[in-house]
Amino acid sequence: IASVEPRVANAIRLMERAIDRPLSTAVIARRSGVSVRTLETLFRKTIGESPAAYFSKLRLQTARRLVVDSDLPMREIAIRTGFASLSAFSRAFASHSGASAMEIRRLARLAN
Repeated sequence: IASVEPRVANAIRLMERAIDRPLSTAVIARRSGVSVRTLETLFRKTIGESPAAYFSKLRLQTARRLVVDSDLPMREIAIRTGFASLSAFSRAFASHSGASAMEIRRLARLAN
């Protein structure tokens, strides 16, 4: 991606460094030196989704790794991935993963 569109790569690096404190698309665009509209257009052309959708997916992928690979309480995982509440995290996680975080953790433990 970086060789194709450095502004998108920069935006993704910003997102990766801010997993625990989600940045708005406007902030990401400003820090990437482009307008919101330009950033959204670049993301759609390069990645096929909006910056907000990409950032949400990135946060939930990080959460899934923490659910599977750690013994952190779900509340701590929610905080570390920038969710305002445990219930917001639980809803987003289940919607993204198709199962609750506790169920994913239980299944991961059974597999090991």
